This record gives sequence, C-alpha cells and structure tokens, in this order.
Amino acid sequence: MLNWSAKLEIYFELVQTKNLLLRTPENEDAWAVFVIHSDPETNRYNPSGPMKNLNEATKSLQEWIQDWENNGFGYWSVLDSSTCEIIGVGGIRRMHYNGRDVLNLYYRFSPKSWGRGYATELARTAVNLAGRYLPGLPIVARIRPSNVASIRVAEKAGLKHTHELYTSEYVVLTLGWR
Repeated sequence: MLNWSAKLEIYFELVQTKNLLLRTPENEDAWAVFVIHSDPETNRYNPSGPMKNLNEATKSLQEWIQDWENNGFGYWSVLDSSTCEIIGVGGIRRMHYNGRDVLNLYYRFSPKSWGRGYATELARTAVNLAGRYLPGLPIVARIRPSNVASIRVAEKAGLKHTHELYTSEYVVLTLGWR
C-alpha cells in the first residue's frame, strides 16, 4: 500500500495547465534554477539578493527534491509547455510559520516570461490542488509591500490579506488561516 506522501505525489508530480508544465524538480534543473535566481531583476524584493553561484542553486534544488520525497509535493520546476524550457520555479512547500504547519506559496519566473499571467496560472493551480488534497493546511504568501505584482498574483489565486500577520518586512496573505 502507498504511503500518504506517495499518494499525494500522484496528484502533484506532473501537472499540465493551459500554458505550463509543472513537474517535480530534478538535479539537472540546477543551471536553470541558478539562471532564474541569480538574475537581479527576479530578486528586486528578495532580502537575500540573487544567488551567487551554482552551488546555491544546487543546495536549494536538493531541499526542494527532499520536500517531494518527504511530503509527496513541493515546489515545481515550471516549463513553458510549448518549448519545454524551464521558465520558473514555484508552487507550495510545507513549512512552519507563526507556530503552525502551513503551505508556503512561492513563484519566481524568468523576466522573459513576465507579463503573460504565468505566475497567476501557477499560483491558482497550486492553491486548487492544495485545497483538494491538503485541506487542513493553510496557505501563506509572505510578500514585500512594494512587490505589488506578487501581491496581485496571490490575490488572484484566492488568498486574502491577513493583517494580524503583517510584519515590518512583509504583508501576509493567507487562505484557510483561522
């Protein structure tokens, strides 16, 4: 009999949307992850700044792969379905926040793919799958107040501003937070 994480992976491991192919990350994705995460434009609101080398990308990728092994879901490598090129990383990842287990909603795309609605497409898909298969876990997006585009994506995915969780650094949008 499959364990619960293996059952979840069936639903999350390969997802086709209108424009995107969302798949589990692979070790071979390290260079694409580095290119996206080392771009200063994609890190304009990231307090850590851009990735500095391929080792950082490899480390992040290993953590994301481990999430899949432990939980049956995690951040996806995001491919343009028409070219099969990796254009982003995102989805939901289990984490501990404010004393609770939650699903962190994350999306980061190559600037060449911005303005096409891909982040919203990814976020809505992740939120819908989480609602169906992980209904007991709230979804959280922590976003810099000046990152208006990212806030709009979270709103379009159904998350609501949760003012009591705001910090000096982040606005926090949630779904299922009680």
